[in-house]
Amino acid sequence: MSNDEKNKITFNRHSDAPNKPPKQHRCNGHLEDVLEGLSQWPLDVTKPFSLFLACLKSQPGQEPLRYKQNKEKRS
Repeated sequence: MSNDEKNKITFNRHSDAPNKPPKQHRCNGHLEDVLEGLSQWPLDVTKPFSLFLACLKSQPGQEPLRYKQNKEKRS
């Protein structure tokens, strides 16, 4: 092993394409709804959290509507 190989720093060993920008998880919006519910009083967490879990269990492309979108439609 040469000195150049020893001194080379690997930033992300798990990525095949180190030049690709990071991509948000498909359920990130649902998690944001849960965190927003935690920061309000009274706490509004039960429904957003159940939708977040449903999103994690769903197949890509079949995610449930976000709680925030459902709430706006009901208003």
